Amino acid sequence: MIKLKQLLGPVIFIFAALVIILFLNTDVTTRQGVDYQWKSIKIPLYLKILDFFDRHYNYKRLTEDIIKDSHSDREKVMLILQWTNENIRRVPNGYPIVDDHVWHIIVRGYGARDQSNDVFSTLCNYAGLDALYVRTGSDGSYIPISLVKFADGWKVFDSYNGIYFVDSDDSFASFSDIASGDWRAVNIKSGIKSGFDYGPYLTDLPKIEGVVLARSSTQSPLKRFLFEVRKWKGKIRYSN
Repeated sequence: MIKLKQLLGPVIFIFAALVIILFLNTDVTTRQGVDYQWKSIKIPLYLKILDFFDRHYNYKRLTEDIIKDSHSDREKVMLILQWTNENIRRVPNGYPIVDDHVWHIIVRGYGARDQSNDVFSTLCNYAGLDALYVRTGSDGSYIPISLVKFADGWKVFDSYNGIYFVDSDDSFASFSDIASGDWRAVNIKSGIKSGFDYGPYLTDLPKIEGVVLARSSTQSPLKRFLFEVRKWKGKIRYSN
């Protein structure tokens, strides 16, 4: 006759398995925007987890393909800037602006200005550089741009137009360079100064201190966990 103690282990295992299965089938929500009209979509938790890890490993693979054997941060950023500008094209006439996950923007191959900078910032993070995109400007006129952190501070980029900002020494312009007027916007394709006047939009660049956890920097499992913890504690600095 089977003793109770012998049954206890299998019973506990089966019970735990059923609890996990029920938990993973719990409905959670994901958000999708179409032409900036947002709606919540219910999906099972297991599918959300699987999709998250699928995107994570696709980001890693793509970033490795883009930066190849480059070693310097400048080389990595320039390669990512060029790739984003060439592969995330303008939204075709009559097409909706769809916004749900950064990876889906990459798969579609087109996006709005903020989406292009979101892709660029995300790939920079996967290349080992802190990056995020912000909306900057004044008097009710704003544009999205990307900020990437180098050893000597944050630098400014606009992947939508393929623009990077340099000082009089042709180094990436710092916030202090921009504030003093020692900067110019250069197009990565032509290598000449941009015709767009960025001046009014760079007068009030954000001060960034400490760890930055935004959408573009929280696509990896560990950073997403930290993001959720900080969001729960109300300590998120940026969450575009």
